[in-house]
Amino acid sequence: MENQPDPTSSNKQEESTHQGSSMGGKKSDKRNDNLIKFNRARKRSQLSKDIVESVEHSLRMGLFKEGEKETQLKTLFETVKYSDNESLLNEPIGVKLSEVETQQIDWLWQRRVPLGKITLLDGDPGIGKSLLAITIAACISTGRPMPDGTPGRQGSIILITSEDSAEDIIKPRMEAAGGDPSRVVLLNAVLSFDVKRLFMYDRPFSLSRDLKDLEVGIRRHNAILVVIDPLMAVLGRNIDSSRDQDVREVFTPLAQIAERTGCAILIIRHLNKGNSANSLYRGAGSIGIIAAARIGLLVAHDPGDEQKRVFATIKNNLSKVATNLTFQIVENERGVPYIQWLGENHHTTSTLLRPGTHLSFERQEILKALKDASGPLDTKEISEHTGLKYASLRLILFRMQDAGEIVRLYRGKYTSPNHPSMTDKSMVMNGDTNDTNETSATSATNSTNDLPSSEK
Repeated sequence: MENQPDPTSSNKQEESTHQGSSMGGKKSDKRNDNLIKFNRARKRSQLSKDIVESVEHSLRMGLFKEGEKETQLKTLFETVKYSDNESLLNEPIGVKLSEVETQQIDWLWQRRVPLGKITLLDGDPGIGKSLLAITIAACISTGRPMPDGTPGRQGSIILITSEDSAEDIIKPRMEAAGGDPSRVVLLNAVLSFDVKRLFMYDRPFSLSRDLKDLEVGIRRHNAILVVIDPLMAVLGRNIDSSRDQDVREVFTPLAQIAERTGCAILIIRHLNKGNSANSLYRGAGSIGIIAAARIGLLVAHDPGDEQKRVFATIKNNLSKVATNLTFQIVENERGVPYIQWLGENHHTTSTLLRPGTHLSFERQEILKALKDASGPLDTKEISEHTGLKYASLRLILFRMQDAGEIVRLYRGKYTSPNHPSMTDKSMVMNGDTNDTNETSATSATNSTNDLPSSEK
């Protein structure tokens, strides 16, 4: 029995041989594909030279005028392109799907940020989008697990952040998030040449003009993540963000760069002032922006707690939608904000941006106090009725007024919509310049130093 061959061993050997030959076949196929591509590129290059030389020879012979050169080049190219002569281009039009190599989606952050694709992150100003992007970049810079516990990947990051200072905002926040600044490259300006004054100078980065600089930067730094924050600041002055055609002129080549380099591109965008229940229509600019992204993410206030944020997915063309996450913004001992993750939540995306529904406890208490009062109340009186802190209450009131949940009257007085006190039209705030007891809507947004970091 000892000398009898093991049939399982024979089977394993056959499987191993089969797998080896299969892998060898795949490598051989890939080499053949690369050889075909190389020969095709060489043939194209030679034919391009032949076309140019033929047209220039005809021009020297006086067969056409200088102004007709471009037309002659296009005509000769099309003749070569559509010729059945195998000695010419003779390339098939289109690619058979059977010749396409099947690949799996590769993720930077599982089900949230894919590699080689564009991801869009939407949210209101001051909600924490930029801080969230820095947190993601910090994880990538060190290779530690992502906030939901899924495995992380380590690599370099390119940040295009024209609105935030590197010295007192970006670097301190990156360090507070536990990131490695040595793996982060800032690309806010590109080198340009003034052909009139004949000197080099730095100018602000623009998506419409500087995609080549971006691709070169990705390759030189081996970046696996690019963060663009915010989109409208770098889209380009000649691009109308509301026109689908203009937007696609930028996003189509940008998506191609992501695909060629395998780099994830995360774009931050503000929400518009609309009230659509469909979150896909709430982002600023053309619908073509979210259409170009494979994943759409959203940061919004938690409907159940004014101090918390919800990180949700509003579009996913690649996989099952990831579970929503909750976080809050806290500060370290130096006063630098960072994100504290609080686990999963199950709010539907339709409730996150809908005004007047699923109000937080704080807003419910404010509305109750205003409805029960015999007349309008100022901020101090609302604080006494609800027990809410004065500092955070001011911003909550401003947000409620902006959402139409409450009405602001003269001299900083507030009341609920349809309250009996609203019958006195002269009390409604309408550009009152004598308002000195409370901050106006403008000053409310500027006086954030007195507020906790979660409300900034």
